[in-house]
Amino acid sequence: MIFCYSKYMSKKTELSNEFKRFKLFTFIELGAAALFTILTISFHADISLLAFPLALIYFGITCWFVLKKLVIDTDGKNLYAAIKLNEYLPYLFFITFILRRAGKTGTPFVLDVFAVLSWFVVFVLAYFNSRVLYPAKNEKIIQGWKVAPVEKKFKGMGKVLFELVDWVDAFFWAIFTVLIFQIFLLQLYEIPSESMVPTFLIKDRVFVSKLDCGPKFPLTDVGLPEIRKYKRGDTIVLRNPHYTMDRKSEVKTVTSQLIYMLSLTTINLNKDADGELKADPLVKRITGLPGEQLVMQDGTLYHRTQASDIFEPVALDAKYATWNLNAVNPKLKKYVQHFPFDSAEYQKMLDFEETRRNYDLDAAEFQSYELVRQFRNLCVVNKDAGNFTKPELYEGQLFRNKNELFKRMYMQQGGAEWFEKFMTSWITSKNDVRDYYAESNYRLNVMAKIIFGKMMVEYARFYSDGIDERNWDTQSSIQDLMKEIELHYWYVQNLLDSRNMPVFPANDKDGNPQYIPENCYFMMGDNRFNSLDLRHSYDYSETALAKADPLSITYYSIMAPQYINKKYIIGKPVFRFWPANRLGKV
Repeated sequence: MIFCYSKYMSKKTELSNEFKRFKLFTFIELGAAALFTILTISFHADISLLAFPLALIYFGITCWFVLKKLVIDTDGKNLYAAIKLNEYLPYLFFITFILRRAGKTGTPFVLDVFAVLSWFVVFVLAYFNSRVLYPAKNEKIIQGWKVAPVEKKFKGMGKVLFELVDWVDAFFWAIFTVLIFQIFLLQLYEIPSESMVPTFLIKDRVFVSKLDCGPKFPLTDVGLPEIRKYKRGDTIVLRNPHYTMDRKSEVKTVTSQLIYMLSLTTINLNKDADGELKADPLVKRITGLPGEQLVMQDGTLYHRTQASDIFEPVALDAKYATWNLNAVNPKLKKYVQHFPFDSAEYQKMLDFEETRRNYDLDAAEFQSYELVRQFRNLCVVNKDAGNFTKPELYEGQLFRNKNELFKRMYMQQGGAEWFEKFMTSWITSKNDVRDYYAESNYRLNVMAKIIFGKMMVEYARFYSDGIDERNWDTQSSIQDLMKEIELHYWYVQNLLDSRNMPVFPANDKDGNPQYIPENCYFMMGDNRFNSLDLRHSYDYSETALAKADPLSITYYSIMAPQYINKKYIIGKPVFRFWPANRLGKV
């Protein structure tokens, strides 16, 4: 009898301890929830005002069902409602967290820290406190309650409605769980373009590890510490720096991601000013490191540091950079959708670059003066033809209007003088010391000018010989020059900005080298002819080929290299899970 009583009292004490533990954890959870709710208070007349009342209402309802009914009254009549309210508490708080920071002004870092810490406590304890209340685990918790929970049995339409609600509940639970998982641990990413061929193809799907890149809570700088040391050659996923990343745009990005998940990927509001879906984030490869200055010429990337002022080739870049897609693995090649050119055109590009490298500037100087002399000897100024006005120097326009421009230079006052200035303006800087990129473009400028000068002299001869203007461009000499300038224009306008890059970061005004700052990196795509990356802008601007030439030929360029801070790196692709035939570690 005494043994049985002792066993009973021991069991009762054990049960009491289980309930006390649950009660303690509930008080801690709801205490953290109360702190979080207070931290959502806003005094700004914008959307952030919604955060506090939404958090307060949900928090109050949860306290009533969990604290009042379960903990204080030990009334299990509404146990299922209490469980669900408690399960969704951290997710509702997550939404109010974003709302609080979605206004015109941000929140102090210290407030963000306390909000994140309190949310994390709620997140962890809400999970465990809810788990122990389910029938499979709550036997010790509920024993001795005033009103024991009773599992309801639904029939007919009630059962259908219950199953429907259960499915909806499972759906939202999965959505929020995946959302939190993607923010802090592992994200699924689909490759959107061929900028990383052959490493990635369009529609490749990869797991992106975010944990080692120091994921941050949305719209804050609070998060996990970075544990990865980035090195050259790493493939990474980054925020697209071509888009504005101010507070307003960041709020829109986070909000669109949330809606995208909740709508089962059917609604994507992450669009630019033109209504087009943003190419954000991007997947690229790290090619430039802190403390380096870079330049790329004819497909070779060079770097130098403070320790040496000599540009040296980056050997590792040549391992990843893909210039000729026709030479990739035949098994992979069949999946590539866009080839910039065929093998013959690729060789044509290489031959042109070789011609430019060997271009004789001394001979070009002599040619320039000789062409000026011949043109002056042939031109006839007509006083009634008016005064010559400077033409556009954009290469495409200059050669497109060559016939009309010739007649103006040939006959108008000041035409021959402008022609002389145009043909010789580069000569004073011929012997200046230039880097690889500047020297290359300087030569491209001179090459175009010599072709133009030869055309103008040929036209002057045709005019002097009385050849009908309609037949000028059919002459073999002009046909040969047209082929030269078409090749030149093809390279300059279509390949120059993909094949090369100016010294970056640019030297200061006194010519002193500048270097990529600490914690910043430079990235490019592997498929260099099909990659809008950190070399480029999304907008074209008219740019002189030779900065030292006041009358330089111009072209439309998107060259605008930039580096980004590592805080905009959001993950590293670690595993390709689709397509199945290329499954494996990245």
